[in-house]
Amino acid sequence: MEWHINDLSLCGQFADPHAFKASIEPILRLRQKRDDLKRRILCSRNLYLRPVTPTYNVQQAIFAAKDPTYKRLALEWFANSGPFWDDTRVANTEDYFHFEGEDVTDQGLGEAARRLLNETSAGSISFLDSHRKRFEQTPLVVNHGLPEDPLDQINIANFWLLDAIAAAAVVPPSSWPELLATAAANLDQLIFSDEILSQLRPNPFYQGISDRILDLLGILQVISTETREDSSLSPRGLELQQMHFVGEKASFTDESEDNKRTFKAEMTFRDPADTSRKLFCPWHGKVKIGQYRIHFEWPIPKGQRKIKVAYIGPKITKR
Repeated sequence: MEWHINDLSLCGQFADPHAFKASIEPILRLRQKRDDLKRRILCSRNLYLRPVTPTYNVQQAIFAAKDPTYKRLALEWFANSGPFWDDTRVANTEDYFHFEGEDVTDQGLGEAARRLLNETSAGSISFLDSHRKRFEQTPLVVNHGLPEDPLDQINIANFWLLDAIAAAAVVPPSSWPELLATAAANLDQLIFSDEILSQLRPNPFYQGISDRILDLLGILQVISTETREDSSLSPRGLELQQMHFVGEKASFTDESEDNKRTFKAEMTFRDPADTSRKLFCPWHGKVKIGQYRIHFEWPIPKGQRKIKVAYIGPKITKR
């Protein structure tokens, strides 16, 4: 996952440069300790111009604190080395994004939204405002397109507590075996087929595909936890199903009737919980990068709460 600094959350709310220094020093220390995290916290090249006190912007406040070590670390991040998302900005044909009526197209929230639309795992980091508490919530909903006719609503996972950032900032897998080990260790409500590694192994590992696979599996994990003893979904589970399983841009869909007939054998797998049985799994999660798919048992049979994942690999119906 990437984190994008939410420019809007720097709005002149700090009493003085020292209060701002106290707010960013924990993140500076975390960046120093975790090289992998340092590469994944991005800011805009214009962030140093955002107001942090009634009279100082970011750069001015850093100089005003008169702490050489702090100044070096902060300016290295905000003004010199970044990383800056502007350098790898995602292209979007309808490039207008707004949050609560404010244009964030050229800010961190806008880029996080673009990357999520591009199936890159992205969130935001917000600085707190003790008066308004505007960003002490998650997700932040960014609208894509004109306010009077939005194309999408993008939910951005928002972080404002350092412990939550550190806990979420796991070292990303760097191989298919590491991906499956991470999934098995963290997604205990999913039952994975022993054949998945052999399905993935012939294909080159790619970080973007791995990130999206974990995102989709994470959604299935939460839905599974919202499944009752009789296999019905809780209100939260129904909300997640509506969000991710319904609509033209749904992350999870059933195969077409034609594909079910043509590729029935290819979409029939050994039952991950009982290899003597077979499961027909036309429902799948979509990874657009590289056209990968996650096939799983759906709907969950009565009396079962965990979701069985039978296949992860290249799109079956394009073969």
